[in-house]
Amino acid sequence: LEREPLIRRLDPSSGFSLSTFNCLTMELYIRPLSIKDLDQCAAVESAAFPPAEAATREKIEYRLTVSPHICFGLFVRQGTGILEGSRQQGNIPVFTNAFDGSGNDRLIAHTISTQSISRVVKDEDMAYPPTWKTDPTAVHYIGHNPEGRTIAMHSLAVSPPYQKLGYGKRLMAVYTKEMERTGKADRISILTYDRLVPFYQKLGFTYFGKSQSEYAGVSWHDLAFEFVKA
Repeated sequence: LEREPLIRRLDPSSGFSLSTFNCLTMELYIRPLSIKDLDQCAAVESAAFPPAEAATREKIEYRLTVSPHICFGLFVRQGTGILEGSRQQGNIPVFTNAFDGSGNDRLIAHTISTQSISRVVKDEDMAYPPTWKTDPTAVHYIGHNPEGRTIAMHSLAVSPPYQKLGYGKRLMAVYTKEMERTGKADRISILTYDRLVPFYQKLGFTYFGKSQSEYAGVSWHDLAFEFVKA
């Protein structure tokens, strides 16, 4: 696993101490998320976004249940022992499956997504069926559509102590390659703030303009990362 130096002093009020980072170094890895990661995902999401924009715990639970294969996390290794079955993307090990035994590892960033039949992310993609638990076999017209060829990425969330250190960019670089590698989608589409449009353009996303979405009363912008067709 990569050992990453801690390159900025932590705010003591953040609740993180230097001992958290294993003597100023961190061992990082990326893997798909699972429902077992719900608590950590909910904590990262609520810390990274304003309350009106952060996905609720139940919405995250829904997405980790119906589409965990397109939800990825960047973790700091806390446990001991050898983690097998990874491959390198850059200098961070990437695991192709979620695994047991990582409960003590700290999630520092995540991407959470569903599939859509729309080229851009719409409000109905951001929603989830209210009866998804009580009637899981029903056909729903909001939320995840397993037939969709668009990965609607609802969240790139980075825990505040790790923001502006390049971890979101590194997770996204892996995520776009992993999603393209599967061959099961044509693109990753997102909604973002106007100030973040240049960030995503540098990652290879195409800007489509102002979105029609009115989610959380924010002025959103549509972008997509189009995969190269074979």
